[in-house]
Amino acid sequence: MIPKRVNSRKPSNGFTLMEMTVVLVMMGCLILFLLPTVISRQPALYTLDREMNILTQDFQTLRLLQYSKTNEQTLIQLRWRNDGKGYLVMANERLLWQRNFQTGYSCLVPTTGRIIYFKSYHSTYSSTWYCQSKNQAYEVKFLLGNYQMIVQKVR
Repeated sequence: MIPKRVNSRKPSNGFTLMEMTVVLVMMGCLILFLLPTVISRQPALYTLDREMNILTQDFQTLRLLQYSKTNEQTLIQLRWRNDGKGYLVMANERLLWQRNFQTGYSCLVPTTGRIIYFKSYHSTYSSTWYCQSKNQAYEVKFLLGNYQMIVQKVR
């Protein structure tokens, strides 16, 4: 009996079985190796210490902005979100940037002190915020006579 000859030439309407198998195996390997890195992307977990440092840096940035742009000094604001989970930085009623705390962190802000205006050199005390997590608590005081923010660790 004469063995049949297998046609290894590419058919005119597609790929050979071997080429298709190689392509599918390569795609499967890519999915297998890259999918876990895409799925497991979690935000960096900051401690409340780090969040307070970021708030301090933002406040210093606002001070520099206020000193460099004296014509806009009445329009620079640090606004606290109503849920206590973050704050907005605004100038001329436009958003410059915003920050959101990690889940589980929040601040208790008095209703009269949700907005810190960078405009008055005469006021000496503006507001006190209480920020806390499960393990840490901070007291944040805004003293606007010289645009300072004092952060004290409570626990």
